[in-house]
Amino acid sequence: MSANVAFLMYCGLIISVPALLIAQGAAAGGIVALFAAATLAIAAATSPSWDQSRLPRLAHPVILVGLAGAFLVMLVQIAPMSGGPLINPIWSSAAAAIGEAPTGSVTIDTGVTFLAICRLTSMVVIALLAVVLAQHRRDAERLLLVLTGIATVVSLQRLASYLPVPDSARFLPSAAQGAAETISVFGVVLTAATVIREYERARPSRSRPRQPAASSPAAFAVAVAALLVNFAAVISNGDPTTLFAAVFGASVVLAVLIIRKAHLSSWGRAGTAAVFALALATFIAFMPGRAESDFITRMTDDARLLGAGAGTLSALAPIYGEGATAPAASAAATLTIEMGRPFLWLTVLTAASWALLLLKGALQRGRDYVYAAAGAGCIAALLLSALSSEGGLSLAASVILSATLGLGLSHSKRETPPASAASAPLQSPAEPPDPRSFARWPHVVVGVAGLLLAGQGAWILLPEISRPPAIGFPSDQRHATVPRQHQDMALRSASLAAVRGDLWADAAFTHAGMLWTDPALELEAGDGRNAGVATSLLKALHYAPHRGDAWLMLASSCERLKLPACNVGALLKMSYYTAPDHAALLPLRLSQVLRLAALSGDDELADMARRDIRFVLTRSTELRPALSAAYRWASPAGRRLVEQTVTPLDPAYLKNLRAGSPRA
Repeated sequence: MSANVAFLMYCGLIISVPALLIAQGAAAGGIVALFAAATLAIAAATSPSWDQSRLPRLAHPVILVGLAGAFLVMLVQIAPMSGGPLINPIWSSAAAAIGEAPTGSVTIDTGVTFLAICRLTSMVVIALLAVVLAQHRRDAERLLLVLTGIATVVSLQRLASYLPVPDSARFLPSAAQGAAETISVFGVVLTAATVIREYERARPSRSRPRQPAASSPAAFAVAVAALLVNFAAVISNGDPTTLFAAVFGASVVLAVLIIRKAHLSSWGRAGTAAVFALALATFIAFMPGRAESDFITRMTDDARLLGAGAGTLSALAPIYGEGATAPAASAAATLTIEMGRPFLWLTVLTAASWALLLLKGALQRGRDYVYAAAGAGCIAALLLSALSSEGGLSLAASVILSATLGLGLSHSKRETPPASAASAPLQSPAEPPDPRSFARWPHVVVGVAGLLLAGQGAWILLPEISRPPAIGFPSDQRHATVPRQHQDMALRSASLAAVRGDLWADAAFTHAGMLWTDPALELEAGDGRNAGVATSLLKALHYAPHRGDAWLMLASSCERLKLPACNVGALLKMSYYTAPDHAALLPLRLSQVLRLAALSGDDELADMARRDIRFVLTRSTELRPALSAAYRWASPAGRRLVEQTVTPLDPAYLKNLRAGSPRA
């Protein structure tokens, strides 16, 4: 009964995939981690020792080396370094601006990369659970049906999203379309495996040739209908790359069936492989490819050896002038940017090796070959769809893929009963097997993985639970007073997460009202409050130096906070470097830079200010009142800079500026 509880909990995790498409924040990853850890604990306590003792035989060295390599690269990315060629240059610039010794890491956001490590751990445990829970044929059939059903539900949601309904009534948000598309691709492969499974069940087995068919025509028809739904969802997107990926993945499963039924020799199998290789080469030669945006192209061209850090694509977007949100990028481009080109190619080789291992197991198994074949087909589909779709790296699609790979791995080798059980009829009297006769390290691995995942889930979820509503950098005094009531919650959340720069920035932004308050009028201001604000800002920049808003707040308040090193010009430059086109920062940043008395002596900072002024005059006229306010309180050097920049573009507006200035 307890084993059934673990299996039902695991199926519940798979069933939650449609909800994961809607809730894509860090909290969803924490919930998945804790739920998977609880399921693993129950499975480890209730599953027979034989089920866990099979893990060493299933854990092929290629699989272990691939996973160890991925974890090693991510750990290197977050490892602190005092210098060297691997450290990202942004850390040196940040240290110079703050006046500290240059230290940093490969990643530009320690917290985000640590979240990526936690997600990878969750996916490994989800695959491990499938290996442990789906070893028996009946459980494997149920899990395949659950995976197929959920993929079909997601495909139905995608098809329903094309109906003429308001955006608020759509089943899938626009941000989830890429992940849903990838799940539909997996759905084509899974439903193809289900159709073949129903076909095999309808045929009598060798051991029981007279047994009636276990599959009904209705079940076969439902499986075919699900295949058509998933295929229609893939076609509806109009992307030839994802369509080819789905067809190629399903063809892998079909090819295994043909090889087995035709009893092809080694030459026949080689010919089948040659056909697939020719089809793949032809498609790659003539595929239209994905037209990446200019920002993504620049990011891939600038990709470093070990990347910018797992999960940091959205953090890089403002640095490349994309504003506050990152443009969509294919999974291949994302891996190149975040992990580096060597990691991308090693990932492709490792995934291809895993697919070959599953194919080999499928050809050696009996009637249960479809599970390993489905795993190989999903890997092939993922590698191809990664050239065009970004959904392969999403949480929801990763859950489906991990469960499918675990299911395939659990049936990649024949089940053999324990030696004691096999020899029991020859022994007199029969004795139960000694638990100590089984290898102990699988139990240790399962226990350590469960504890590690539970700790990671708590680290993710507790700060998210105590986190206040979304806090952004305020653009004016009115917006700065709103988050003031959440100061304690924001600080508690940041303290629990420790290394998440975004939460430390939120904690600092709750005190942003000080930027628009005269220090002489701050009755409650004290050294304790200032020290807390300074600590939050410095920690935000120590863990996430790409935060242009945090740099701007530090530049605007460093004199009031009495920091040991307060170079306002250098801090403003960091804000410009990390968020050059962030419109929400422009009013305060322009006000601060134009107040500098030494602006005329810093050509680089003056050019940055001119760029902001041109942006206001030509691309964002609604910000002209902010420019007028900045000009009104600018230093003589700042006023001259504004006048020199505005005169060639809009002389009439310059007259308005001078007329509205009390010092004109």
